[in-house]
Amino acid sequence: MAAPILQSLLLADHVYRDQSTGKHIICGVFSTIFFTPNAQPHQPQPGGGGGGNGDAGNRSGANQPGHGNGGGAGNGLGDGGPPGTKSQPIQSLMQAGSPFAYFSVTELTGRKKFDVRYVDLHDNRVLFQAEVPIECDDPLKTIEVSLPLPRLPLVALQERSYALEVLCEGTLLGSHRVLARITPGSAPQNG
Repeated sequence: MAAPILQSLLLADHVYRDQSTGKHIICGVFSTIFFTPNAQPHQPQPGGGGGGNGDAGNRSGANQPGHGNGGGAGNGLGDGGPPGTKSQPIQSLMQAGSPFAYFSVTELTGRKKFDVRYVDLHDNRVLFQAEVPIECDDPLKTIEVSLPLPRLPLVALQERSYALEVLCEGTLLGSHRVLARITPGSAPQNG
């Protein structure tokens, strides 16, 4: 059977779900994290929004649990770290201001295991991973999932590329490139 089709994959400051209509409201879509070179690793500096002007959405308000027809979204953290690293529920890693992933798939029948992972493209190391089981009985349906993420880590204080990827049963369906860039006007401090 063919793999499901990934229709969309976005990274945003926040994803809300309207209770009356069920529609997803996606706020602050971005693909660039800005940081100051003299900052500590894993702590992007607050910025002015996403999409090239922000800091990976690490400044928005309180987190919401994952939404969508997938159920169980965000129930684990991958073993992308050193050997012996234990998996943790993704909810335990979330902080106020953590971003959200939103994706939609179609052509899905039965129960499938999806993985959402964040990868350092410099060495293809998985920095975190969340498992999202999805069940669907109609391949014509579009299944939408929003998933709260931990703050997006920077593994080096230099400009670098990352990717948010969606896989189904181990097959890569698509990715969203995330660029880590030095905040305009900031200069590294020597010393």
